[in-house]
Amino acid sequence: MQEIAIIGAAGKMGSWFTNYFVQRGLRVSVYDVNKKILRPFDNIRIENSISDCVKGADLVLVSVPVRMTPRVLRECAKSMKDGAVISEISSVKHRTFRTLRQAPDNLRPLCIHPMFGPGASGKMQVKILMVPVRNEEKELKIVHEMFENAQVKVLPTAKVHDESIAIVLGLTYFANIVFARVVSTSNISMLKQVSGTTFGLQSLIAESILTNEPDLLVALIQENPYVKKYIEQYVKEASAVAKLASANDSRKLKAGLKKVRLKLEKWQDLQQSYQRMYNIIENLK
Repeated sequence: MQEIAIIGAAGKMGSWFTNYFVQRGLRVSVYDVNKKILRPFDNIRIENSISDCVKGADLVLVSVPVRMTPRVLRECAKSMKDGAVISEISSVKHRTFRTLRQAPDNLRPLCIHPMFGPGASGKMQVKILMVPVRNEEKELKIVHEMFENAQVKVLPTAKVHDESIAIVLGLTYFANIVFARVVSTSNISMLKQVSGTTFGLQSLIAESILTNEPDLLVALIQENPYVKKYIEQYVKEASAVAKLASANDSRKLKAGLKKVRLKLEKWQDLQQSYQRMYNIIENLK
C-alpha cells in the first residue's frame, strides 16, 4: 500500500493515523468536514470531497463518529478503485459490520478496532481487534501490513466484539464518569495533596477518559446495545454494597468482598496485580 486516504482526519484518531502513515513514508490524502482544522504537510494532500480523497487510494480508513460510520462507508465505496481496502475503526460494530459485509465485491472490507488512544506513540506495540468480514487470513495480513508491530486479536463476530467492549470500555467509562462527577463536587486540589496511589491512579484514569471526544463517550454508552444491562447490573451492585455499608453490616460486607476476591483470583493473581500497579507508578515517575 502506497496511497492512504483518511476520512475524518481532523479528529484525534484521524490525526493519529494521518501522522502514523506519513511517518512510514506513505502518501496520505485527507478529508474532514472541518477542513479549516487540517494543515498541509509533506506527503499530505487535503481534498475537498470524500470522492476526491478516496478515488486513488489503496487503503481508505474511516475515522468518524460511530453513528456516521455506515453512511460514510457507503459514500466512500462509490468512488474507490478496484481492489482497494475499505476500513473503519469504530468502537461499536453491529451496524458498521453489516455495512462492510455489503461492500461491493471489487473492494476488500476490513473491520478493526484500535485498542489505544491518540496519545499512543507510533513506535509502541499496539493492540488491534479485528472482526473477519470475508476472509480472515487475507484481512489479518492487511492488518499486519498496516501495523507491523501490532498485537492482533481476532474476534469471531461483531456481536462478540460489542459484548466485550460493553464491559471493557462502556462500563469502564461509565464508572469513571460517575467517579469524576462525584469528585468534581469536592475540593480537588486538597484531594490531590492528600491522596495516595489508589486515588492518584483512579483520578488519572478518569481525567484521561474525559479528554475523549464527547461523541465517543456517548457512543460507547448509548450506541452499544449491550452496555445498558451492564450499567443496570453496576447500579444494582453499587446499591447492594451501599445498603450493607449504611446498615453497618460488616459480616455480610466482608463475606461479599471475599466472594468477589475468590472469583477474580481464578483468573488473575491479585498480588501480582498489586505489584504491577506500583511498577506503573514507578514508570510514571
